[in-house]
Amino acid sequence: MLRTALAAMLALSFAPVADARVARVRLDRLETASIIAQGIEVKLAGDAPRLTLDVARLSAPTLSGAEVALHAECALAKTDVGWRCAGDASSQAGKASAKAGFDATIANGRLALAVERKPAKLRVAQGDAGAWRFTLDGLPLAWFEAQLAAQWPDAKPPAGTLGADLAWRADEPARVRGSYRIAGFGFDANGGRIAAANLAFGGKLDVDARAAPPVVSHAGAIDGGEILVGDFYAKFADARTALDFTLTGGGGRWTLKSMRFDDPGVLRVAGSAQIDLAASPPLAALALDTVEATLPAAFERYAKSALAPRSFGELATGGSLRGSLRVDAAGLAAFSIAARQVDAVDAQQRFALRGVDGAVAWSRDGATEPSPLAWRSIELYKLTFDETRTVWRSRDGVLGLAEPARLPLFGGAIEVSRLDVRPDAARNERLAAGFAVHDVDMARLSAAFGWPSFGGKLGGAVPQIRYAGERAELDGGLMLNVFDGTINVTGLALERPFGVAPTLAADIAFSGLDLSLLTGTFDFGEISGRLSGSIAALRLVDWSPVSFDAQMHALDGGKISQRAVNSLSSVGGGGFVAGLQASVLRIFDTFGYARLGLGCRLENNVCRMRGLDSSPQGYTLVDGRGLPRIRIVGHQAQVDWPVLVERLKAATSGTKPVIN
Repeated sequence: MLRTALAAMLALSFAPVADARVARVRLDRLETASIIAQGIEVKLAGDAPRLTLDVARLSAPTLSGAEVALHAECALAKTDVGWRCAGDASSQAGKASAKAGFDATIANGRLALAVERKPAKLRVAQGDAGAWRFTLDGLPLAWFEAQLAAQWPDAKPPAGTLGADLAWRADEPARVRGSYRIAGFGFDANGGRIAAANLAFGGKLDVDARAAPPVVSHAGAIDGGEILVGDFYAKFADARTALDFTLTGGGGRWTLKSMRFDDPGVLRVAGSAQIDLAASPPLAALALDTVEATLPAAFERYAKSALAPRSFGELATGGSLRGSLRVDAAGLAAFSIAARQVDAVDAQQRFALRGVDGAVAWSRDGATEPSPLAWRSIELYKLTFDETRTVWRSRDGVLGLAEPARLPLFGGAIEVSRLDVRPDAARNERLAAGFAVHDVDMARLSAAFGWPSFGGKLGGAVPQIRYAGERAELDGGLMLNVFDGTINVTGLALERPFGVAPTLAADIAFSGLDLSLLTGTFDFGEISGRLSGSIAALRLVDWSPVSFDAQMHALDGGKISQRAVNSLSSVGGGGFVAGLQASVLRIFDTFGYARLGLGCRLENNVCRMRGLDSSPQGYTLVDGRGLPRIRIVGHQAQVDWPVLVERLKAATSGTKPVIN
């Protein structure tokens, strides 16, 4: 069973001693394919013989580079069929030491050894034709603390126990086969970014160290527990989840081949990976040839925790997905996704996908065949796109529409002429698109968002939209044909549309709005005439205004009702001044005006008000015309934004505003 290396055994002798009842054997080195022992001394002494073994350095290079000093001593007794030696052994590795009891017998030329270091027990049995069997029970994984710290210096001692039943043959000295079982496995490293709790798993093993690097083949299963790797968290079912792979490598760099993970009816993954534990992230390459997921179980068990920090943790899902994925040293290399009746409804009502069917495929290099993707409906912030069919293809790293798509919306449509996505882009442009809006019914759009009912149609063209990082920018503009006038939206940019505190920026210009239609819609009181103006540098955070500079004016004159006079007066925090007393003015229902103007610059939650002109006494909101002649003056130059919003709500709800 043992072979001697060249120049390894320097002496083999019975040392001359004064007492003839003592025999001693010394060897400088003894080596097998997997174990090296150096500085060996065996001593037999006494009338009641005691056997003593000392090994200065014992190591298993294929398993660990650590060296251990070993001392064993036992009482040697003759039996009917051989010899028995029962006693104690101790080992020393650096500052760590351990003691164990053992019982060894040689019967009919075969060795049987039992070693017990509570709570663990190891049994070694020699069989026919150089066959050996090793059985291990209850070994605490915390005993591997030093080996684990070599890979992860900040790792805490692992929890759990290991059991194994392994076979080894003398004619294959560098190969071990068998099975193992780990229960209650717990682990914590990288400041808690990699962890496990109460994992139970096991399977069949084939460890082949006949060539470098060694190869470990595994066919087993996970039977419960939890695992955390970065943002990924999974709680495994207590039922059998298959885990098969071939592992080769060393020194923290490993290659996984023939990998198969099968959680029946939930998630199935097959492929290969390269892992470098010294790198961040540790995954160096990945090739998943098969990914099959059944929703919602796969989402709840494996995806929810990873998506939660990105605010997608609360989704109602259904259907099934099938796909593939490749990652290499340069990053994402290729993927394919096939959906079958997939639903994904956001609990925060930001989006809802229903009945998604079809496939998309992308590759960083080369081209893919066009593939159809359709859905029953898609909702984005109250916008509902009805049943649509699209066709996609990938070419030279760009995934895009193979033909223009028409998305029905509120009686009109959004025509998407171009939509290109670069999934592998980091800081550069990830998305580029161009689209046009045709004849969207503003009344239906208003109802969807809970706005007052606007008439007219929404139209416009955006020749290009760019998406980089989490920011979307639109070139061109949207035009709304409402209130018999036009509203143009330009410079539109949206950050984190589905994330925390989404932010929108835009510039808005409007021209020729019919004030009769506008004020009638908002129940503000009737004003006739044409309104123009702008809302510059508009910025919304979480869909609430935080800054803008608004100016609106009607310079061609018109009529204004008593109700509208009161509403405008409340907005400016002032009143109207005229040549007649207010009691006299009450008898008139409407008044003529020559000019109307109102402005607000919002900063730091304060609106700085302005009108047609300003003086120490205030600013003019309405300059009257004819008799009775009125002039509405605002006296509050600065108004808290929440106060102004409440005044506008009161004015448009028909209640009397309160001016403080």
